[in-house]
Amino acid sequence: MKTRAPIPNRPPLTRDDVLDGRGVAELLHLPLSTVLEYARRGLLPGRKLGRRWIFLRDEVEAAVRGRSGGGAAA
Repeated sequence: MKTRAPIPNRPPLTRDDVLDGRGVAELLHLPLSTVLEYARRGLLPGRKLGRRWIFLRDEVEAAVRGRSGGGAAA
């Protein structure tokens, strides 16, 4: 099995960096069902691992900031 080389200039992920659907729902003040639907549709950056969705906090924050001036939310 190949091991991946660490990404240069990036610190390792911590528990605070990785969120589940509930963590994103709390962060964005949205229902969990909305967060999961947005992830399925590609509106929120996330990755499905088995049956669970995981999200990187900085990617979610960047996505929200990038869309903040783009008009009304769904």
